[in-house]
Amino acid sequence: MIRTVSLSDCRWVFLLPLAVFFCLASSGCIRTQVHITTEPSDAKVTVNYIERGYSPIEMPILWYWYYKIRIEKEGYEPIETDERFKAPPWAWWPLDLFAEIIPVPIKKTYVRHYVLKPKESD
Repeated sequence: MIRTVSLSDCRWVFLLPLAVFFCLASSGCIRTQVHITTEPSDAKVTVNYIERGYSPIEMPILWYWYYKIRIEKEGYEPIETDERFKAPPWAWWPLDLFAEIIPVPIKKTYVRHYVLKPKESD
């Protein structure tokens, strides 16, 4: 007896590689963060008017643009600055699509170090 193959029988042949592709594509990820240190340490770090904690601190970068950073500690002059975090080449269009698809996480860490000056006594 000869069995004929219908289109519905061959459907898994196309769906299986597609499912494998999407599993691999969902495993890649671009992770960008900033590591902030201060001298002296344990200074309060505020980013975009949200207190993030005390230095040294690591926090994720959610978008590549300007961040308003404020560093303050008792007995020291506060520092206020606008830091710009530029997008690395793999985050540019259309490379970002491929960077998200590959099954290896891509990590980028920006480092910022701030030196606080003691307050002048009157």
